[in-house]
Amino acid sequence: MIDLQATQREAAFIGTLLKRFGLPSDIGSAIAALAGTIRDHRHLEQLITKTEPEERQDLYDSIVPHLHFKAWALDRYVASVASRAEREQWPVMGTDGKLYEFRPACDARTIEKVAEKVIANEISERTLVVQCVKCLRSETFAGLPNETPVMVIKKARLKGWFLDLVPEVPEEICPDCMVLRNSV
Repeated sequence: MIDLQATQREAAFIGTLLKRFGLPSDIGSAIAALAGTIRDHRHLEQLITKTEPEERQDLYDSIVPHLHFKAWALDRYVASVASRAEREQWPVMGTDGKLYEFRPACDARTIEKVAEKVIANEISERTLVVQCVKCLRSETFAGLPNETPVMVIKKARLKGWFLDLVPEVPEEICPDCMVLRNSV
């Protein structure tokens, strides 16, 4: 059941607040006036992301007809903020309301690879650490109990690491620097 008196009181209260801030008391006119203050896509993006996710569509639908520029699709604004958050590694709020360190999104295959690497390092009998002489990138290859040292070295070679035997002291070169070297 709807309490019409309560609804009318709320509407009157909102109308009074709008007048107090110098806006039209009609909600539709107030939305149009406020939408006129939105400067550009970046400003609209900020307003959308400050709004609760379940209310974003309503906000978007109500202000888009009154903007002085052609708005993008709502999904584009949300995706833009998401990619910026990932690029700048913004902290993430957990379900408990606390902020946590950013962790990039990953699929099941990535998680599986990380788990395999952790397990291999835990049970490894020998470990090969290679460092690129060009960019100083390093990578670790774990040798499992049934693997010979040659098998561990072969893992590095299969991942693209190259041992340059030309200098007096042999040098490891990572796959990225090797691609650059071959393209020159």
